Amino acid sequence: MGAISVGSVAGAAWALIAPVVCAGCSAADLALCRVCAAELRPRVRLAMLEATPGTGDLVGGVPVPLVAPLLYDGVPRRVILALKEHDRTELARALRPAVLAALETAYARATPGSTPLLVPVPGGSPGAARRGYHPAELLARRAGLRVTRALRPARGRARAQKRLTLAQRHEVDAARWRVSPRVRGARVVLLDDVVTSGSTLRAAARALRAAGAEVVACAAVAATPRRVGESSILWRFSDEPPGRIDDKHEGED
Repeated sequence: MGAISVGSVAGAAWALIAPVVCAGCSAADLALCRVCAAELRPRVRLAMLEATPGTGDLVGGVPVPLVAPLLYDGVPRRVILALKEHDRTELARALRPAVLAALETAYARATPGSTPLLVPVPGGSPGAARRGYHPAELLARRAGLRVTRALRPARGRARAQKRLTLAQRHEVDAARWRVSPRVRGARVVLLDDVVTSGSTLRAAARALRAAGAEVVACAAVAATPRRVGESSILWRFSDEPPGRIDDKHEGED
C-alpha cells in the first residue's frame, strides 16, 4: 500500500476512535460549533503580488491581484491547522464559502481573456505523503471546483515555510516544483491555503511562467496578519476605498 493510502486510512481510523470536538473552541460532540462557524464568514482582502516587495514586477509581467477572505488567526487558523495537521478533512465543508469567495473575486479581478485554469499550489512531498492530499487542492475539490494539477513537488526541494525568516521566504526556489507541459499558453489562477509573505505564490508563478503559462491572479483561503519579519503584504478589504490598509495591519512595517 502506498504512502498516500496509508495516510488516508490512518486518518479515517483515528476519526473512529477519537472524540469529536469543535476545531475552533474544543467544544464536545461537534466538528465545528455555530459560534466558531460564524468566524469563518469571508470578508475579502485584496493586494497586489509583486516579485519582490516594492519592485512592482512579477517576473516577466506586472503585479497580479491577490485575494484572501479570512485572517489566519483565531478560529480560522485553528480550523485550517486541524484540517492540515490532524486530518480533519470534514472541515473543508465549513471553509467552502471562503474558498468560493476567494476564487470568485480572483477570477473577477483577472485580466480579460479566456477562462483561466485553476491551479492549486501543492505542499512538499513529505507533507503530501503524510496527509494523503494537498490542502489547497482538497479545499477546491470539496468546494465543487475543477482543478488542474499543473504543479508537482520536486523531491527534497521544499523547506517548511513556518521555520523560515521573511528574507528566506523570499528566496523560495521555483525549482521546488515540476510543471506540466499542458499549461503552456494557458491562463492560470493560483490557489494556496495560507499566504504569509507571498513567496510560495511568487515561486509558483515563476515556475508556471517559465513553462509558458500566464498567471493572471492568485488566491489564498487565509492571510497571515501583517507583522514585522513575517509578512510583507499590504492588504485592504474589498469593501473599503482603494488605498486603505486593513486597520489591524496599519502602521506596521
